[in-house]
Amino acid sequence: QPELQLPFEKSESWSFTGGPHGGWGSGSGWAALDFAPPGEALGCVSSDAWVTAMADGVIISSDNGRVVQDLDGDGFEQTGWSLLYMHIESRDRIPAGETVKAGDRIGHPSCEGGISSGTHVHIARRYNGEWISADGKIPFNLDGWISEGQGIEYEGFLRKNGETIEAFEGRLPENQILR
Repeated sequence: QPELQLPFEKSESWSFTGGPHGGWGSGSGWAALDFAPPGEALGCVSSDAWVTAMADGVIISSDNGRVVQDLDGDGFEQTGWSLLYMHIESRDRIPAGETVKAGDRIGHPSCEGGISSGTHVHIARRYNGEWISADGKIPFNLDGWISEGQGIEYEGFLRKNGETIEAFEGRLPENQILR
């Protein structure tokens, strides 16, 4: 898989709120992870935090809370690697056609574009149009944090150098991850 980084700015601590779960709706591969921005407010609230590109690539779709990034540059999400960033607020959302580098701003986390109980970003990967499981043979590797599931949707861990962060809904000291 391509080298990926956590989907938020350096020196920020976000909450790991969702372990492996459906990349796109129920019944899809467990290709997704969720992260909530810093702050005390709960529910669907506006956030000034930024979701950032996890890799270099081209934004090929940007609408209805959804941003899709093509990593091989051919403009198709059905070939090579593509990344989905979901629940990206319309305010300041990057338009389709932009070329980004890892760490560039994509937009703000929100509840836009689907069912959500709180402001967050939902990230998922596809290779040649197929969802890549976040708890399978090719787990997420985000700045060295490796995703792992427990066989129960939304439950899971990120592990790096002997440290473990467990996914919890909400903001707790135990689910904070610093980039």
